[in-house]
Amino acid sequence: MKKIALIRTLEKYPLFTFNEFVRITGKGVNYCRTHIYRLKKEKLIFEIERGKYTAHENPLLFASLIAVPSYISFWTALRFYNLTDQLPLPIMIASRTSRKELSFFGTTIKFYKLRYFWGYKKTRYEQFDIFIAEPEKCILDSLLMQSVPLNEIAKALDSQEINLEKLKEFAIKTNNKSLIKRLGFLLESNGINADALLKHIDYNYIPLAIHHKKQGEKNRKWRILNNLTHDHT
Repeated sequence: MKKIALIRTLEKYPLFTFNEFVRITGKGVNYCRTHIYRLKKEKLIFEIERGKYTAHENPLLFASLIAVPSYISFWTALRFYNLTDQLPLPIMIASRTSRKELSFFGTTIKFYKLRYFWGYKKTRYEQFDIFIAEPEKCILDSLLMQSVPLNEIAKALDSQEINLEKLKEFAIKTNNKSLIKRLGFLLESNGINADALLKHIDYNYIPLAIHHKKQGEKNRKWRILNNLTHDHT
């Protein structure tokens, strides 16, 4: 297969493995190793990690395909849905397993091991399918891992893109009392009725922000210790 035709074929894949390259070329393993080395040197393809390559420079095209299964979530998904005006630098991926972060053309791809692995979908991005959290699950993931500032999560709750009933149903599905308390508190702070969540919490107080000092005003209804001073919280 001629080089131009090969590159055009590889461009049809957001990500391809070494074994797929062998299949595409129909050549032997040693030949393919040498050929990949030359294509990388000419910057016609790029190595994502060992044994995984791409002919594209936009990491969002393949970030949710590096680990299977995985999906785009947290701040990256908030930005994808225009639920934040911030421009997060890393691409944040929810995964079933722990993985080291990767760097691709100066963009960091970070993986977060997540227990509640549902609430994501396949959607079209440019010419490829990517896997991404639904807007409601993205909020819960962000709140669970506190990988996004709470004031940004609170702002996202005001968006018309969020199905509030679905959000509450998703929260109840987790059966995570701490998550439900934080969500109920944020919803109510935004003037949104969240009483349906009350029967799913306990009487123990928890801090609103996990990584801040455990001091602040107590909210008796949601059993939250408000240890932040953001306007929305």
